[in-house]
Amino acid sequence: MNKFKKLYHRIRDFCVYSVFGFIASLINIICYWFFRHNWQWQYLIANTVAWIIANVFGFFTNKSIVFKSKYSSIKKFWHEFINFFTLRGLSFFIDTGLMFLGITILRWSSMFVKIIDQVIVGIVNYYFSRFTFIWCNRIMAHPQQIDVPTNELNEITDKD
Repeated sequence: MNKFKKLYHRIRDFCVYSVFGFIASLINIICYWFFRHNWQWQYLIANTVAWIIANVFGFFTNKSIVFKSKYSSIKKFWHEFINFFTLRGLSFFIDTGLMFLGITILRWSSMFVKIIDQVIVGIVNYYFSRFTFIWCNRIMAHPQQIDVPTNELNEITDKD
């Protein structure tokens, strides 16, 4: 029964994340399109502002709905916020690199590149979000166990 529960939580988290991740990607794409094509912003600036808007949405939906992380203290909130945006900062560099490669180097359409970019970055962000809201919460709950074995990363969705 315990293995079924773990599998259920993994599938549930992934499915719910997929819905809200899709919405966040849609927000990112629409904001990018608006800033780039309506306001004629340079594509990297439009991408950065779209990324910020989509990731603020992503933080609150991942925290509250997808991974059901509770606001137990202001310290925990800031810990999650900093972890989330630190890891998403890494995905921002992937995002920006893909945009630069596709638009500047390959000369592809910016909207085509943006859509492809969001698929790749969405997959990366899923794992970053799991780390932030599940694994980091375990560390905060049990600070004496900070040296968590890497095999535990496979079981971070075990919700007690």
